[in-house]
Amino acid sequence: MVHLKQFRALGLASLCVLTLTACAPNSESVSKPVTLVEVTTAELVPHAPRQVLTGSVKARAETPAAFLLSGRLEQLNFAVGDKVRKGDILATMSKAEQQADVDAAEAGVTAATLRLEQAKTSLDRQKSLWDQGLTTRSALDGAQTAYETASGDAERASAQLELAREALGYTDLVATADGVIIRKLAEADEVVQAGSPVYVIAEDGPRNVVINVQETAVAAWRNSQAITVTPASAPGSGTVGTISEIAPALDNTGTVPVKIAIDADLPLGAAVQVELTQAPAERVVLPAQALGQDRGRPSVWLVAEDKTVRPAPVVVESYETGTIVISEGLATGDVVVVGGTQFLSPGQKVETREGGTK
Repeated sequence: MVHLKQFRALGLASLCVLTLTACAPNSESVSKPVTLVEVTTAELVPHAPRQVLTGSVKARAETPAAFLLSGRLEQLNFAVGDKVRKGDILATMSKAEQQADVDAAEAGVTAATLRLEQAKTSLDRQKSLWDQGLTTRSALDGAQTAYETASGDAERASAQLELAREALGYTDLVATADGVIIRKLAEADEVVQAGSPVYVIAEDGPRNVVINVQETAVAAWRNSQAITVTPASAPGSGTVGTISEIAPALDNTGTVPVKIAIDADLPLGAAVQVELTQAPAERVVLPAQALGQDRGRPSVWLVAEDKTVRPAPVVVESYETGTIVISEGLATGDVVVVGGTQFLSPGQKVETREGGTK
């Protein structure tokens, strides 16, 4: 009886195993779900590259104002932002030494003039005596030599006085042009050296806009090229400027300074937007979300005729609002994935639907 029960139990277990095996699905017969992606067809279209940068307005001429001699700075008459006129006294330095030189030179002129007058009187007397035959030739010659010496001394004394007065005038720092103080480089009671700027003046007149352009983008800029300049405070009042100078090297910011000449009377320091539009070229424009990376390089996913995908390296010319501009790597007719790229892998089959923008 026990053996019969064990046989029945074994038969029942075998039947269950066979039943489960028959009901289990074949893993090879289950297909992987096909990913649905949005695509667009690549098309070469005319595209005018556009760069928009921020800059500031500066005077075309910025003049350093410096004393022509060394001395102690006594007084500064203007602050940064003040308007100055040609001839205004910007600053003064101690005049004690120069005034003493003038006083000494004036005394020298007085003494030399007196000696000249005495020598002239003596010469006139010797000439009169010579005409009367009452003096010797050597006496007359001596009087003539004394007069010439006194005359030379008087000329030298006058020249020394002129130089002393000129040096005294140099103790006043005078504005050489109308403009605005944009920098102050010294303080009262400092000792300044000859030629060391005390102020920098932005002269009235033509203006420049100064911007900094990335080294990779500056190749598109050319001297004498027209460019649109718009004040940040008045977006609707743009003016056209001309590129006047492109620096030959990077500055300390790692960018290339570019100067744009403008005729508009914009305030110094005003913020402006500069827009450069280049000649159109044939390019592929795609939605920004189409761009990915493959091995560290920009790439997009292409869909083949058999509905499999593969990454394709591309060269991005520019990144614009919501779009990318492709200059190399795509041809007209290429089907590019623009939505659903997150989980794609090379060779994967996809279903497609049109989406995005060309």
